[in-house]
Amino acid sequence: MSLAHRNDADRRRQEAKRARGRTFVAITFVPVVLALALVATLFADVITDTVSWQIVEPAYTTESWSFTEGFAFFSTWENVVEKELVARGEDPAVVLDDPEERRKFRLRNRVELLWQLDGAPLRYVVTSSRDDTVADYGFFEGLRQLDAIRAEAGEGQEVRLNPWLDAAFLTKNASRTPVMAGLGNALIGTLWVIGLVIVFSLPIGVGAAIYLEEYAPDNAVTRFIELNIRNLAGVPSVVYGILGLYAFVRVFEFGPTVLSAALTLSLLILPVVIIAAREAIKAVPPSLRQASYGLGATKWQTVSQVVLPNAITGITTGMILAVARAIGETAPLLLVGAAAFIPRAPEGPLSTYTVVPIQIYSWVAENDVEFAHVASAGILVLLAVLLVLYGAAFYLRRRFERSW
Repeated sequence: MSLAHRNDADRRRQEAKRARGRTFVAITFVPVVLALALVATLFADVITDTVSWQIVEPAYTTESWSFTEGFAFFSTWENVVEKELVARGEDPAVVLDDPEERRKFRLRNRVELLWQLDGAPLRYVVTSSRDDTVADYGFFEGLRQLDAIRAEAGEGQEVRLNPWLDAAFLTKNASRTPVMAGLGNALIGTLWVIGLVIVFSLPIGVGAAIYLEEYAPDNAVTRFIELNIRNLAGVPSVVYGILGLYAFVRVFEFGPTVLSAALTLSLLILPVVIIAAREAIKAVPPSLRQASYGLGATKWQTVSQVVLPNAITGITTGMILAVARAIGETAPLLLVGAAAFIPRAPEGPLSTYTVVPIQIYSWVAENDVEFAHVASAGILVLLAVLLVLYGAAFYLRRRFERSW
């Protein structure tokens, strides 16, 4: 074959390859765009569902206060409650100066900054568990029918634009009354569980990675362990829940406690931590190890003072991503006995607990339109936490990335 024929054949092959590439891009472009559009739609729906128009008949007073009247830096709650108690004809000192009465008042009432109240923007009110919600409308539905909603409100009733996600939502505990429900105990339970997960999984995962990468011999046993670690990373989380139920709740008799949940989630993320740590250690150039040995350092001195400091960014990133996965898990915690409602926050590893995903799950299961708003607010908090963790992982990767 002549040179011209060979060049012509090569050109046709290149054109065919480029055509196949364009076809592949066209085929994958449509589902990717549809998936992104679906995610954006769901995200927008969650955000708008955290705000609703309501017709409410207050149980005590219809008093409200403007933002400038109610806001008082660190004592806004006391300021608004004092005004509300005066409006009710009660002595504020009885509630504000007695810790027990203060606790009871917090359980039954909630200070809210409404976006709109009877047409007036940013009004502070004290919402009671005894308030009667006459009607509830979604954000856009309420905008379309706002005049009709205002006409529907009777004497002694108020039209409110209620943001369910506010400061009170993050501090209030779970309740059977939607307006009193919050994520307080669930957030504390999540911190307890994730804190113990980091304590258990970080040293074990990094230690296993160091052994497998730096000390383990290259034989059939080591290869078998590596294969199983990679396989365990793909095991469904519910399987770990079954294991945690049998091993930690029943055999070791820890019960449905924070400790059982933390150990179960530690098993879940350990393969991810080990794989990420191994990849980070493997990325350290052999020349650094050789230089360390050349200066007379021992094996452990080389690993601890040369390899690990240069691999710490990759290990940290992998740990953050693994923790982000653990925070969003629900199935294994349901199996090991996470409660949908606990009367008080966990006080130690052997306390009963709930976590944010379990709390959201229980709200979604409620047959009440107001609980749908509460669940959306919880979902938004969980998404915000995950975005912060993923953002931190991305920042660390980009900020400390090295090209060897």
